[in-house]
Amino acid sequence: MKALVTAEFSEEALRKLREILSDEVIYESWRDKKHMYFDPDVLTKKIHELGVEIFICEGDNLKKNVIENTNLKIIGSIRGDPNNIDILTATKKKIPILFAPNRNTIAVAELTLTLIFALLKKLHSVDRIIHSKRFSVEEFSDYVTFYNKFQGRELTGKTIGIVGLGRIGFQVAKFLKPFNVTILIYDPYVLPQRLSAINGKSVDLQVLLKSSDIITIHCPPTDETDGLIGEAEIELMKSSALFINLARASVIDESALFDALKEKKIAGAALDVFASEPVDHENEFLQLDNVIVTPHIAGDTYETTHRGAMMIVDGIKTILDHQVPLNIKNPEVLTGIKPTEQDSSEDNTDISISLDRYKGTVNEIIRISQEMLRKGFVIGTAGNISARVKLPNGKNAVIITPSSVDYTNLQSDDFVIIDMFGNKLVGTRNPSSERRLHLAIYRERSDINAIIHSHAPFSTALSIAKMPLGPFVDEIIPFIGGCEISEFGMAGTDELAENGVKALGDNMAAMIANHGNVGCGSSLEQAWFVCELVEFAAKIQYRAATLGTMYAIPEEAEESEKEMYAIMKDMNI
Repeated sequence: MKALVTAEFSEEALRKLREILSDEVIYESWRDKKHMYFDPDVLTKKIHELGVEIFICEGDNLKKNVIENTNLKIIGSIRGDPNNIDILTATKKKIPILFAPNRNTIAVAELTLTLIFALLKKLHSVDRIIHSKRFSVEEFSDYVTFYNKFQGRELTGKTIGIVGLGRIGFQVAKFLKPFNVTILIYDPYVLPQRLSAINGKSVDLQVLLKSSDIITIHCPPTDETDGLIGEAEIELMKSSALFINLARASVIDESALFDALKEKKIAGAALDVFASEPVDHENEFLQLDNVIVTPHIAGDTYETTHRGAMMIVDGIKTILDHQVPLNIKNPEVLTGIKPTEQDSSEDNTDISISLDRYKGTVNEIIRISQEMLRKGFVIGTAGNISARVKLPNGKNAVIITPSSVDYTNLQSDDFVIIDMFGNKLVGTRNPSSERRLHLAIYRERSDINAIIHSHAPFSTALSIAKMPLGPFVDEIIPFIGGCEISEFGMAGTDELAENGVKALGDNMAAMIANHGNVGCGSSLEQAWFVCELVEFAAKIQYRAATLGTMYAIPEEAEESEKEMYAIMKDMNI
């Protein structure tokens, strides 16, 4: 199938898509082209001319006329809400629509926190004045004048009002918890689990507006939220209140907000969304010294781009593998194919994620780490172990050993929990530098739940000599299938990860060039068994090679053992 991609893709996502589609990918990022398709006739003509069956976009208008007059088989929208696509028409034509929920949650929440601090510390005002001709210090009294003007406030102990406790609002609240703030929530549909997780208090909108030192908007644009905060609501705010909107302009009466800021009825605001976009020099809020204006960039990070692109790519692979991806808007169109695990994140939100929840898994990793040290499979911090786990919201995550911690002194609180895109969820240390390798394997192989990467000496020696394990030892093939050697990649890079996944293939082990071996399994116990077995075979093969001659088992025996491996793999043995 041929694809046209007008969304921005990371290099890794683009490489993976080309691999899946055998290089049938036309990449015309809207950022590079500085163009989006809003005219349906122009887009229809483009799709016809290129003969594509997969279209992946971000802001292009894929409405009824386009969908009805093209032969698209899969549509991808790198948005949390694919409202640029006519979902009804696509569903009628049995076209699956992939989207990217939660792709920009971290980015938007981080900018919210950044703007809170910027407003409290008056950084925008300080920067503007110091860079202007108004800033002149001839005498100490001049300095004191500016010093007084620049006096800011602290976040600790403030009351924060969050309107909308969805994914982004919830993440903002989690970021704010360490600052000992009081968190008020207005959300008629708030989940009690989320409130409990952030020690938040559910209140009505009026109470929130009257009581909050900082008000931040994170609700979706719906008929219910349209004009939610108007002149009367703004009048309820404290004169010292700070207002932040990174959600949608439709939630607030812009004229009333402008007047309140101009007349200093409230202290300041930070705005990323506006009724008229893109933002230009005529935006009226640019006139005000107590406002930070950003041009709808809250989600504009490399990580957001990569995360969203990988969601779409993984979704396409899942569909082509005849399964139902989690990030599909209309799963009913994929009839007769195997469903994957359901995303229950809206019912069981990220509640009480802690290492204590996975104490058994952590203790097992510590035990194996000590065994690896005892057997000389690792020295100090060389080597890493991970296990796939389920979060309270039903999503996959990975517990992984930390970087730069000697395994001799490894403690349970040294471990880190990361999501499937490498974002740290729990832990004070940095996750292993080889996390990309682990995550790439987990994303590629749903049958693998544990990975052990060792620098065992004989495996390392064979990997340096580029000598893959051959069919010399009877036990090898039935349990691991085979053990190829990857191409070289620098430690901790995407290149090493991609090369490792390629070398692994459908087997349970691979050697990583100059980096020892990787043993995988459906459990930590199996992964450790595989790791030991590979080193055992590598030791025998190494010693046999020094004698100058090696004899493989007969071909018919090898074929029989491969059949045994297929059976055992299906049974997760």
